[in-house]
Amino acid sequence: MFTSQLKSIELPFPLLTHETHILEVSSHFLKKNPLGDSSVRQNYVLLPKGDFQSLPVIFHLSGYFSTGFQSFGVKTLSDNYVQKIDLKTKEGKFPKAIHVFVEATSFWGGSQFINSPGCGKYLDYILKELVPSVAKNFPASKKSKEWCVMGASSGGYGALQIISQSDQFGLGCAIAPDSFFETSLLPELFEAGPELSKYKSFSEIKKLLKKDELQDKRSFFNLMNVIAMAHCYSPKDAFKKDYLDFPIDLYSGEIKKALWSQWKKHDPVVFLKKREKKLKGKEVFLDVGKYDNFSLQYGTRQIASILKKQKVKTTYTEFSGTHFGLTKRRLLFLAELKCKWEK
Repeated sequence: MFTSQLKSIELPFPLLTHETHILEVSSHFLKKNPLGDSSVRQNYVLLPKGDFQSLPVIFHLSGYFSTGFQSFGVKTLSDNYVQKIDLKTKEGKFPKAIHVFVEATSFWGGSQFINSPGCGKYLDYILKELVPSVAKNFPASKKSKEWCVMGASSGGYGALQIISQSDQFGLGCAIAPDSFFETSLLPELFEAGPELSKYKSFSEIKKLLKKDELQDKRSFFNLMNVIAMAHCYSPKDAFKKDYLDFPIDLYSGEIKKALWSQWKKHDPVVFLKKREKKLKGKEVFLDVGKYDNFSLQYGTRQIASILKKQKVKTTYTEFSGTHFGLTKRRLLFLAELKCKWEK
């Protein structure tokens, strides 16, 4: 069994319309996870001040290599994401809602918010432990259309995974979601190949990380990203001998078709086609930059086409930008929620 407890917290900056709490979940599903990561997760929650019987709920999923609580970090010269939510809510431009900043990171920098043999059961932790903990501790709406999951990049990927599997969430927002692995992830593997070929095992890389011997490399983010994705997408057999197993041969570059097909099962352009029943009656917002640095515009366009064929209510937009600075896109979506929820 899991347990949860609510803690109040004082931030280093004042909020105008919200209280801040930490919802700490001691997860049963994350106990003895393969990476030895903590099973105790602290999820920061913004709760509007006042006496409310029912409020919409928004789950915020962070991108790869970031955490739920990073949104609360102090910024110079500008307000952070949380302060902007607080101010816009006070101005009546954002809906009054419970904002849950989901903590689901792993040793390798991300779990993709799914169950995987390489990282652990993060989807079960979110849906079977965090969701009921939020419903128990806060005045959360009982209407699925007032439960929203949103994120950008890996967070957008997680939003698509959750909206297509959970009955709790009736609304999803995926901004530049990881997708169409042929144009987004495969190039990353080829780029990381020369660096990966220097090492024999994941354990060897772990030891170097703990000694702080890789963090200054120019290839560090790319290296960590493909290792994290391997732990999210590879089947259990890939980790038995602790050797570096990827869908490409690190010397010849040839694609290992069997392993690549296993990775592709986790691609939204593949799994969404098989989840039409779960998506029925839901609504999805998609947004992506026309010049995305990881070519995610191609996958997002395909996702929009798939959802429309399934007659899922879909709003699709493209903006003249890249993969960076996506906080502005999240804020625009929250303004859209104000129109939807408070007509």
